[in-house]
Amino acid sequence: MNMNETTPNSEIASRMEQDWDARARENAEFYIATGKERWSREDFFRGGAINVENDILVDPELIALDKKFSRMRVIEIGCGAGRMTRAIASAFAAVHAVDISTEMIALARRNLSDLPNVFLHKNNGVDLSGLPSHSSDFAFSFIVFQHIPSRDVIENYIREVHRCLKPGGIFKFQVQGDMTVESAQEDTWMGVPISLEDARALAGLCGFEFLRSSGEGSQYFWLWFRKPKTEWIPKALRHAALEMLKRVRKALQKRVTLAFSVQKIRPGETYIVRIPAFPGQVVDISYEYSPANEAAPVIGVVVEWCQLDSRGEALIPVPVDHPPGRVRITGVRSRTRQGRWCRTDNTIEVAPSELVSP
Repeated sequence: MNMNETTPNSEIASRMEQDWDARARENAEFYIATGKERWSREDFFRGGAINVENDILVDPELIALDKKFSRMRVIEIGCGAGRMTRAIASAFAAVHAVDISTEMIALARRNLSDLPNVFLHKNNGVDLSGLPSHSSDFAFSFIVFQHIPSRDVIENYIREVHRCLKPGGIFKFQVQGDMTVESAQEDTWMGVPISLEDARALAGLCGFEFLRSSGEGSQYFWLWFRKPKTEWIPKALRHAALEMLKRVRKALQKRVTLAFSVQKIRPGETYIVRIPAFPGQVVDISYEYSPANEAAPVIGVVVEWCQLDSRGEALIPVPVDHPPGRVRITGVRSRTRQGRWCRTDNTIEVAPSELVSP
């Protein structure tokens, strides 16, 4: 996927802001929802509530996992005049809604002034710089990215959502999926099309797991990305990680004994690691993770992996959504004493739940 742009993001964002301000002044409701030229207030917000019901509330097991909607914080990208924001706010604890248009944000402030859990942000059309990192549980965008004429801007938004989401958070959004569409950077109505291959590449480049998609090839191409609970190194960085691990291995000075209380475990369970050489210390590890469905291992380092007790033991939880595969610990060092890397070699297998006997 070619992410190079001939026009700087700031110029594209400025053009989008000007165009959407003009559309808001002309007929905001129509440009937000083109099904009618003139909307009554009641029908306008009822349509937004239907979208929220069909596109968000229908997926509680995926979006919320073990949380309740009423305790979740949401980011809405491209809120416009608040058509969907009102319904989102009725289901979730807080909504941080952003839009590039000053005019649209002004309309949203009037429309949503009775909702204390809605926080509106006029953004720059390129990032989410006004929102804190690792603070939101879910992010959503509908009929917004289909108007953005730059893949670079879309990619930057996705990276920003990754920054703002908590580990495990879902980003559900819709893009233009019709690859026959011709998009020009000066056009802020017909956005750049995104293929399934593009979408998978964007997920990996921005640190997300690609979960699912629907509507491929159409204007309503929906994508579900998840921020990993465990920050595995993206595929795009595996070569660099491999080189890093080679250097780590070259620097290893001695071998230490590492053992696990079990060799196979279900996601969501815990096991004991024993490293008698480092009692009472915080340790870093280097690892090789071999996913069950892939040949190439994921290679990396976990800083401050665990705090060992006086016997050199620690209880390690396995995330409930940990994918099946084998994790081989190849090196360990004392973070407490800033020690050198030591060689070790032991493997624990995370197996699908149905394959492990109780």
